Amino acid sequence: MDSNIRKIEAFVAAARAGSITSAARELGLAQSTASRAVSSLEDDWGVRLFDRCGPELRITAEGRRLLSDAAAVCDAYGRLGRHVAGLRALDDGSLGIAAPTSIVAMRLPGPLGRFAADHPGVDVNIVECTYGEAERHLFDGTVDLAFIPNAPAGEEFVSTLYDKDEIVVVAPRGHFSVEPAAVPIESLLNERFIADTETAPLLQRELTNLRIHCETSDITAILAMVEAGLGVSLLPSLALERTGFDVDVRPLAQPAHRSLYLVRRPEAELSLAARAFLSYLR
Repeated sequence: MDSNIRKIEAFVAAARAGSITSAARELGLAQSTASRAVSSLEDDWGVRLFDRCGPELRITAEGRRLLSDAAAVCDAYGRLGRHVAGLRALDDGSLGIAAPTSIVAMRLPGPLGRFAADHPGVDVNIVECTYGEAERHLFDGTVDLAFIPNAPAGEEFVSTLYDKDEIVVVAPRGHFSVEPAAVPIESLLNERFIADTETAPLLQRELTNLRIHCETSDITAILAMVEAGLGVSLLPSLALERTGFDVDVRPLAQPAHRSLYLVRRPEAELSLAARAFLSYLR
């Protein structure tokens, strides 16, 4: 414990008890240690805090004027210690994650559910957003972890390949002929697109003349519109897990994939909660 705080605690305890012996007992100190602490504080502050009449202490007028502030310092230090202990035990703290819809919906619920059950006091903030927004949130420190399709250059961040899935064509049932099963990318140039904000940026160099009918990150809305015949879409296959829509799903003739990286700062710079959550992701 900081020596100045120990001195102030000795002063407060002695003032309340009216005796160095009782103050030492309360603080778990030797009587001589408590007495030296009070005397040292008087020297530090240049103020006589007590009149000493044998074993009895009488607080001075100056000491009485300082007592409430000194007690407040001790209370605040105690709260700080409890808060630090709570953070270290993960009874408190925060965790921020930025990720695209498919990761939020299909990959994070399990690990987050286990983490929240083990550490209910930690405040978890999930930001569902585009890749660019996720990267900005990570760079400005708004979140601890981000899922993005590229590994930033340099040593400021640590990047780990987290997931890789195929990009597929999703169309209304019967929109394509039975053969061929795979869809050439050039055949999509004149289609009306229900564009997924996660996937569209990855293929823009391939499809420069897209007719965007609607653009959204809501996978349910995309699949509902495709099922209704409003257009086709390119989606990461992860987004199609556990969906019940009646749509035609085809691979691209020239396969394309989406790689997602878990990007974070070095472990020493992470919050305690973020460090702990990494083990749940593994």
